[in-house]
Amino acid sequence: MIASLGISHVDVVRKPKVAFFSTGDELKPLGTPLEEGQIYDSNRYGIKPLIESFGCEAIDLGIIPDCVETLKATFEKSQELADVVVTSGGVSVGEADYTKDILEELGEIGFWKLAIKPGKPFAFGALENAWFCGLPGNPVSAMLTMYVLVQPMLAKLAGHTQWTAPESIPAVTKTAFKKSPGRTDYQRGIYSLENGQFTVETTGNQSSGAFRSMSLANCFVVLERERGRVEVGETVQIQLFNHTLY
Repeated sequence: MIASLGISHVDVVRKPKVAFFSTGDELKPLGTPLEEGQIYDSNRYGIKPLIESFGCEAIDLGIIPDCVETLKATFEKSQELADVVVTSGGVSVGEADYTKDILEELGEIGFWKLAIKPGKPFAFGALENAWFCGLPGNPVSAMLTMYVLVQPMLAKLAGHTQWTAPESIPAVTKTAFKKSPGRTDYQRGIYSLENGQFTVETTGNQSSGAFRSMSLANCFVVLERERGRVEVGETVQIQLFNHTLY
């Protein structure tokens, strides 16, 4: 179409480069036997396609152990390779969660911890040459914060001037939803359209480690911060997944 109009040159925005890695001695690559206290690193397999679906170039730096020197070197390397650095794990309050300390040394923290569930220990800041997003280590928390918080930032960097947040749609519940007041809750749901009315039901287990709930879901049920348990027949707000989660 551009050529048909006789236009030979156009201004474009370079794809943002996003370097990402997982942290933790307990993480092991797929295909290796697990010892006591170890788990497979599944987060990178969810993060990479999301980055690419967001229209960015993904740079996978693998699994980084809980070693201050190694983590610091990886941060320094990643900020030279990319516009944005995304980590998975290392931003909670465990003894070996060094990411926050290193970020304070190499850059600055904009904010850390949000009143959302899952995803409370999300961190955001800036290194000398790159933005930083610290995702929680739990699989659903990492996926949700990538989608809800990191996606709009990457859209902005990629030059999207009309990107908008997912629209909230009222839906009637077909199942109850457990919740305690205190944090905005993004629960995984399955919506359908029945006689012109959106309805929604839970995917079941809403634990931040229960990744199957993400594979079953087609929307987030967004329950307000001070709302409690939701019974069958109540109205809630849902956000339909966009193309990046399909």
